[in-house]
Amino acid sequence: MTVADESRIHSASIAQRVMTPDDAAQFIRPGDNVGMSGFTGAGYPKEVPGALVRRVEDATARGDRFAVSVWTGASTAPELDGALAAVDAIDLRMPYQSDPVSRAKINAGLVDYLD
Repeated sequence: MTVADESRIHSASIAQRVMTPDDAAQFIRPGDNVGMSGFTGAGYPKEVPGALVRRVEDATARGDRFAVSVWTGASTAPELDGALAAVDAIDLRMPYQSDPVSRAKINAGLVDYLD
């Protein structure tokens, strides 16, 4: 993955903020409310959720719990909702989701949900 593509980013102040998904995921702490874009495959974040899953797996291996509240503008895809739900990284999901793994956790009372 190319971190910064100078042909796309013309502002130096913005270009210096571009980082890897793993670096971006370091800003997310357990218990945070995490806002992410949505609208199915077109608008949801593709890489940061996977980086967050890796952080959750590392925390779990140490015996620590790492979960966040996920707020999106619309539905996402399995790489976000499903991946985070599979590692028990979601405390609260809102407003809309359509992932079967998340749905199962919500229906089992393991994830709080507001629509």
